[in-house]
Amino acid sequence: MIPLLLGGEMPHWSDTDPAGGAALATLAAAARGHTLIVGPHSFPLIDAVQSRQVTVLVRGVPDAEALAARYASRAGFEVCCGSVAKLAAVPAYDTVLALDGLDRTGTTESDGLTWADGLAALLAVLRPGGQLLLGCENPAGLHRLLALSEEPGSGDWAAGDRGAPAGLPQLRERIVGAGMSVLRDYAAYPSPRSPRLLASSAALADRSLHGFFSGALRRAGTPEGPVLADPRPVAVQMLNSDLAADLAPGWFVLAAKGGQATLPEVVLATESGPIHHLNRTSQGWIQQATNPDAPSPVPTGRNLLDAPSPVPIGWNLLDALLDAARGRDLPALRALLTAWQGGELAGIDADEIVVDGDGRLHDLGLGESQDPGPALRHFIEAAPGDLAELIEAMAGIEAAAGGAAIRPGVEAFREVAAAHDRLARELGEARTTINWYEERLAARDTELARAYRIIALLKGTVPGRAATAVRGALRTGKKAARTALHQIRKS
Repeated sequence: MIPLLLGGEMPHWSDTDPAGGAALATLAAAARGHTLIVGPHSFPLIDAVQSRQVTVLVRGVPDAEALAARYASRAGFEVCCGSVAKLAAVPAYDTVLALDGLDRTGTTESDGLTWADGLAALLAVLRPGGQLLLGCENPAGLHRLLALSEEPGSGDWAAGDRGAPAGLPQLRERIVGAGMSVLRDYAAYPSPRSPRLLASSAALADRSLHGFFSGALRRAGTPEGPVLADPRPVAVQMLNSDLAADLAPGWFVLAAKGGQATLPEVVLATESGPIHHLNRTSQGWIQQATNPDAPSPVPTGRNLLDAPSPVPIGWNLLDALLDAARGRDLPALRALLTAWQGGELAGIDADEIVVDGDGRLHDLGLGESQDPGPALRHFIEAAPGDLAELIEAMAGIEAAAGGAAIRPGVEAFREVAAAHDRLARELGEARTTINWYEERLAARDTELARAYRIIALLKGTVPGRAATAVRGALRTGKKAARTALHQIRKS
């Protein structure tokens, strides 16, 4: 297979960090008919597209050649290379897939291509009744707010587009203004290109699901590399403040000219493997665990791992435990710990459990059961240092080595700064103690030297010399008596 060069291609450029992940594979599996994939997408994500005719457009020649080599034997597969502006404005596709967004669809030969121009180019090639799956990174998302400052990379040569949507409402308005209907929108966590959690704005606004989302946001994955602070508890705080959709790292929309959405309202890809789908029914929220090896927007048969079940409604156990510990509500903390560690869910992490209004615990099914010890330790690690000591004492487990505050396994500057402050405080206390001992030792040395001088002066006086002579005579007499006694015993 030889890539088709449309014009404006970049001969020596390759885009890194393509869009991918099991959650986005669920969206890609919704593609139907002749599908156009625009921008860098990972191979597994392209594999999830089951359409018989697939066209992929990338801007770098090395990427196009890699795609052509991988899919050379796949029938109906075509690879194009160039700028999205070079696409023929002919409605030829039933589905347009741009999950990586529009930021990496222009080239150095298409200077001045705005976000609106890219959207217009995609809609121009969409057939009547076709659907658009579009991603958009949030320029003020949580991933950017907590990121450390760094030098611009080689992929940051393009100037920022001030005309790009600055929020999910603006993104919906742009889509509607172009004559499309937004059938589904998603907020993506923890990253815009490889999210593990996709949640519709309607689902995030439903407070009955906050117990589920609190656990899902914490289990959506740790950030890669150092950050200012651990984003997981911050994301939970944003959820409780109704800001989870506005400050999400990225957004995704499914748009079409009419029709109904076939995608689930919530998609969660867990580290243990299953992909969880949440949908609203007349009986409430229903969740399904699906097979990650066979992504599908509507799982049936071999895709389903478990029968559909209601989503537990209530407060996340980890939040309840932390609130009780912060408020020093020892009876409530003791009751929650007893119900958790004394029941069947002792081996389930606290962020995977929901407490209903009657105090009963329900497993969210987001992870696998383990020994009670690690589950309890994970809860203590999520607590601040002072609360961790209280929880350890109440749980009757051994404190961490050295009494150090336990921190999550995230390279977060805030945690590093807190550890630095704690070590500086402990070092100051140790120095104060050492100085006190040194002062006491110096004072005793001074007193001892003074005593030696007094003794030397007393030895030079007449009474002193007499006492010395008497002591010498006593020693001599004692020695003579010992010798005589020895001779008597021998005889």
